[in-house]
Amino acid sequence: MKNFKRFIAALMATVIVATLSGISAFATKAYPGVEDASNLGVTSYLCFGDSIATGYLSEQSGEDFRKINIAQTLRDGETTTNAYPTMIADALGLDVKDNPFGYFGNGNTQKNNEAWSWKQSKYAFYNYARDGLTSHEFRLLLDPSYYNQMTEEERNISDNIILGGDFTKRGMGGFKTMQKHIHYDLKQADVITAWFGSNDLLFYVLQTTLSIVNDNSISSAVNGALAAFGIGGALDALVNTAVLVGKLPLVLATMVTQSSKANAAFAENWDAFMGMVLAEKKPNAKIYVGDIYNSNAGLKFTSTSQFRVGQLLGFSTNEINNVIRNTSKYRSQYTVVHTSGVEQYLPEWAPIDQWQSALDEGYFYTMFMATAHPQREGQIYLANEFVKAIKGNYLS
Repeated sequence: MKNFKRFIAALMATVIVATLSGISAFATKAYPGVEDASNLGVTSYLCFGDSIATGYLSEQSGEDFRKINIAQTLRDGETTTNAYPTMIADALGLDVKDNPFGYFGNGNTQKNNEAWSWKQSKYAFYNYARDGLTSHEFRLLLDPSYYNQMTEEERNISDNIILGGDFTKRGMGGFKTMQKHIHYDLKQADVITAWFGSNDLLFYVLQTTLSIVNDNSISSAVNGALAAFGIGGALDALVNTAVLVGKLPLVLATMVTQSSKANAAFAENWDAFMGMVLAEKKPNAKIYVGDIYNSNAGLKFTSTSQFRVGQLLGFSTNEINNVIRNTSKYRSQYTVVHTSGVEQYLPEWAPIDQWQSALDEGYFYTMFMATAHPQREGQIYLANEFVKAIKGNYLS
């Protein structure tokens, strides 16, 4: 009987250990759709990115834009549990709550107060993703002296993003905090991801086209739409008002010129940024970068002017991707992750005959942003593409 009891006790202990081991094995795997990579031995991960990497609007779901609460979108360095860098960190077996400059939680978010105090000397997950950043800001993060090399136009664009934009409520103080810590953080990371470029075109085209065209009726319409509906509404107002006042050719010519300048600036900034990352990272750290997708891929235009704007955005996407994929002098030192597959997960654009009601009812900006940013399934897709790339060559 004693032997039988010992057998039962041993069996129970084995079951308990196995159960606990199973719980432990799945404890860091919060996203079943993302491949597990916890066996790689990665101890620290750092990401650079814009609003896609913050998980902007990823907590929302569905395609009824009137039901999306854009007021719940995240600011001040916040990211959501649905952001693809969070999923990557989780797949690597890292603690996603251990995240400087980031907020995590269920449903909405909770603040990680320790993130700003910097009482620890090392973290598992460094998050340098912010809404609205262009290649200028990522270069400035690593090299504050670059500000003195920028043209007046470039400084105006960057100042508006940092001081007046959505990326941080802490403004210049928050940006300087990131500048202070980035060099140390880069030296800690085993894996680095960088994905940005989409914002370069929008800020160059919209902000500078207005000053060059210099028409009060156009500026008034665009500024009103910008305040009410954001960049999506502002671009729409720019073209439509230009048609009404007979300045469409000038506007389109200016937009083409500005898009070329944006592409040239991105190419210069990308290599400057990547050169500094390569110089400061650990010798065995691996870098993975995303090429940008066409956020307007599913947008169907019916008027000539709108169609030209769509072509312009698509052309510039290709130009930026050519730098990332082919022409950067550092191309051989990072792995490119192709992201265009996420386009199938973007919400469908509302038919163009519904746009006026969207403007009238105040959800055009929500519609524009929601169709450009992946929701949860799209974020899972992106995370999986990055994780597959990391698993493909991290140990090589």
